[in-house]
Amino acid sequence: MTQAKNQPAVAAVLELKDALEALPGSARLSNADVEAVYALAHQLVAQARYETAFRYFSLLTLYRPTEVRYLRGLALCHRMLERYGEAMNVYAFLATIEPHEPQHSLDIAECLLLQRDLEEARRTVELVIRYCQQGAAGGERVRKRAEALAGLMAAKGEATA
Repeated sequence: MTQAKNQPAVAAVLELKDALEALPGSARLSNADVEAVYALAHQLVAQARYETAFRYFSLLTLYRPTEVRYLRGLALCHRMLERYGEAMNVYAFLATIEPHEPQHSLDIAECLLLQRDLEEARRTVELVIRYCQQGAAGGERVRKRAEALAGLMAAKGEATA
């Protein structure tokens, strides 16, 4: 893919993000209010109280629908509650609003693996590795994790063969 081919898609994503951030609900809570709720949600995750944290992250994403920290928290709660399809939906939205961040696709691959969709997980990991090898910003760390995951899947596949 060339940068020129991606420009209309990136522009559309940025337009969507701006429109979501401009929703009236975004102004109902002050920054201090949402940060206090986020701190509470984060603390609940640290305590492994994912169901309660999920409620707070859901609330936060209503008021700040494109805030990456809140969306990642929501996805993590879904994942820890074994709602992998919902987690992948949130990660896919994150990949839409941050199209150059390969971590979101790796998170999807991990959810696919947890769902035991090994073939789709393998394909997704391979795409992440290729994308990172093309010089994605911050891609070195994600590439190493993706390669480690690919190695584990390959070893697991050999062990069951």
